[in-house]
Amino acid sequence: MSINEKAERIRYLVEFLAKCSDEYYNLSTPSISDAQYDKLFDELSLLEKETGIILAASPTQRVGHEVLSELPKVTHHIPLLSLAKTKDVNEIKKMLEANDGYLALKIDGLTVELVFENGRLTQASTRGDGTVGEVITHNAMVFCDIPKTIPYTNPLRVTGEAYIDIATFEEINEKIDNDEDRFSTPRNLAAGSVRQLDSSVCKERNVRFIPFNVLEGLQYINSRSARMDKLTEFGFARIPSVSLKTDTAIDSINDSIYSLKDKANKLGLPIDGIVFFYDDAVFSASLGRTAHHFRDGIAFKFGDPHFQTKLSKIDWNISRTGQLTPVAIFDAVEIDNTVVERASLHNMTFIKDLKLKKDDTILVSKRNMIIPHVEENLSATEGEYHLDYPHSCPICSGDTTVSTTENNSRVIEVLYCKNPNCPGKKIKKFTHFVSKHALNIDGLSEQTLEKFMLLGWLKRLSDIFSLSEHKDSIVTMEGFGEKSYNNLISAINSSKNTTLTNLLVAMNIDHIGKSTAKLIEDRFLNDAQSFISEVNNGFDFTQIEGFGEIMNESIHNWFADNENLEEFSNLLKILTIEKKEQKESSDSRFFGKKIVITGTFSEFSRDELSKKLEDLGAKVISSVSSKTDYVFCGENPGSKLTKATQLSVPVLYENDFTNEI
Repeated sequence: MSINEKAERIRYLVEFLAKCSDEYYNLSTPSISDAQYDKLFDELSLLEKETGIILAASPTQRVGHEVLSELPKVTHHIPLLSLAKTKDVNEIKKMLEANDGYLALKIDGLTVELVFENGRLTQASTRGDGTVGEVITHNAMVFCDIPKTIPYTNPLRVTGEAYIDIATFEEINEKIDNDEDRFSTPRNLAAGSVRQLDSSVCKERNVRFIPFNVLEGLQYINSRSARMDKLTEFGFARIPSVSLKTDTAIDSINDSIYSLKDKANKLGLPIDGIVFFYDDAVFSASLGRTAHHFRDGIAFKFGDPHFQTKLSKIDWNISRTGQLTPVAIFDAVEIDNTVVERASLHNMTFIKDLKLKKDDTILVSKRNMIIPHVEENLSATEGEYHLDYPHSCPICSGDTTVSTTENNSRVIEVLYCKNPNCPGKKIKKFTHFVSKHALNIDGLSEQTLEKFMLLGWLKRLSDIFSLSEHKDSIVTMEGFGEKSYNNLISAINSSKNTTLTNLLVAMNIDHIGKSTAKLIEDRFLNDAQSFISEVNNGFDFTQIEGFGEIMNESIHNWFADNENLEEFSNLLKILTIEKKEQKESSDSRFFGKKIVITGTFSEFSRDELSKKLEDLGAKVISSVSSKTDYVFCGENPGSKLTKATQLSVPVLYENDFTNEI
């Protein structure tokens, strides 16, 4: 097996074993036996030892998560500049005449720089303004496919794109009930994920990385596409590309562009264009740069094509908060091989700006080939426009109200149902409660929940845990049987063992998402009773690092509602939330300290050293900042030692601490 084949096998095993772990631990539906898992795990371990390639997400690494208080800044040794842009293929043809080149997909994500020293990933950072970026090493360590170690010991500086594939993007958005809260593009989701302070958020969202350039290292390879091949041997993914010769005809360039675009569609890669680069690294370097971009390449941007159709009607969908989101229903059009016949209109202001009404001729697109969007109203006329919005809720017939907010000095109007008992709100709350990122009860779709509600079985969230009382009725329902019923009850029972984080997310408290709930769990050591007691005593949550006044107020307002408090208390009687052990105070000088580990050690592996420090009550973090208490330095420490020296952070070598741990 060649090194490239071994690297590909490593990538496959890491992803497959992650899927198997999810099936085993989260879904309780393992697809392979323990013996089969162990055999594949051992194969992965052996391949990692043979090649020196270890992906950050490898199950052999048991990667935890880290929470930073802020993202440190870093100055890029080599500026991360942009590229000139064009929509004219003739521009590529003109550049190509000077030297051979290649076309590659322009992934729509966030540009990230990786630094490897002595074969180990030592730093990851965002592009920022091109000169100064933010350190995101803690998040890069949980990316799906970044190698932590590679079989190359010289300094290596790689740039690429951190992204989230389209299938994952759509899956994440499906879990978000409120249309206004959904992510607009995979790029926005990736950019927000990469810059999270809590790496567990980034890990949950399956952020990926694909390199597109080598800024430092591999100088013995002059072909830039061959350098990409070498990175593939190191364990990186390979960006789809097509080689071009100086005499390539413009029709062939066009064919290559659309061939790559088709490949992106098939692979589910978010793209916003195609990039042309010269292949000769020496020639590329000789071209220099402007203040804005390097002259060795150009980005070909294709705009989203617009399709004409007729607006049939505007529907209004309700969220669990009661927001009524308008949705355009129009005559079906085919865009990028998919049939599109509906698109969100976001809010009342959006409709008013376009002056939309039934039977209007409109232009629609799929922005970035993903999100259906109404671009223009060809039937709009000058003069006053009146929006005929529903004054009663389409779900419960209760009164609606218009709420206004200001966004960038612009007033946005949003419609809400005023009825607190609206069944539309209620069904969305139940759907959220059982969703994967909350209590994770498989088998309770929105349609099933609605059936149970209509039968009067579900009035409160806690009623879900009494569905076994209705076994005789459930097994006779359409779509159910004895096996489906047993699977449902098994999923409900499994969900009873949960965490304070999942419960708080399930309760749908404004401004309290997964990462914020995790901060609460850590503060109260997963002790739900202690948490509720402190809430009742007026606990100030702004004491928790990362909490603001709005979140503090939101929690207290939610629990001030007697119905909410009663429901939470009922759930605590049903659920099992095991407390975490409090780290006892220690005489160790490392107790409660933030420590960064860099380099290699003679007596410990990095994981062993981390575990020993955590047992002493220390917090091991990945990035050096002014808030770091100590840096533990081994051989070949890399840039973290330099940064510690610059910030005057105390540095300890192995002989300095061996007797203390």
